[in-house]
Amino acid sequence: MRARDNPFGAQRLLALRYRLSGLTWEDLLDRLAALGYRAALVGPHGHGKTTLLEELAVRLEDRGFRLRAATLHAGDRRLNADQECVLFKDLTRRDCLLLDGAEQLNPLSWRRAERRSRAAGGLVVTSHRAGLLPTLVECRTTPELLGDIVRELLGAEADGLQPPLEELYTQLFNRHGGNLRDVLRELYDFWAEK
Repeated sequence: MRARDNPFGAQRLLALRYRLSGLTWEDLLDRLAALGYRAALVGPHGHGKTTLLEELAVRLEDRGFRLRAATLHAGDRRLNADQECVLFKDLTRRDCLLLDGAEQLNPLSWRRAERRSRAAGGLVVTSHRAGLLPTLVECRTTPELLGDIVRELLGAEADGLQPPLEELYTQLFNRHGGNLRDVLRELYDFWAEK
């Protein structure tokens, strides 16, 4: 199968939207406003923190914020000079900082970044653990969520799967400990061999 025809290809996955559970976008934005636009999206790897941050960014722009974003990866213990410039140069209350992977920062770097961010109108971070900022959302996946995503990506093909879809997504969810990113990678590889 050609990569562009794979139902689990990158373009199809990037088109997926975050699915809020138990609240609306207005509820979420109101909660964020009540926290002074300073909050964390918390959860394990592959549970939707980055996707939620991307969706939230669009809505923050709609509320008049100018966004400044940086992403940290495993081993990034401090912001590099370019990231610091993007995030902190000439901050105003119109700016909202988005820091994906904030838990990577060492304690001194986190305190420095948090202190410098106070000139901005907001700071939203993703983290694997709670405690950096008040938790806005704890991101958690479920087998049912995975099933909904797989059905959306496969369309009518989902009905003819062997083993049946429910059995398949429950097995994959358990094997990957709820990390949907890893499950979708495995499904990409499986479909690539068809």
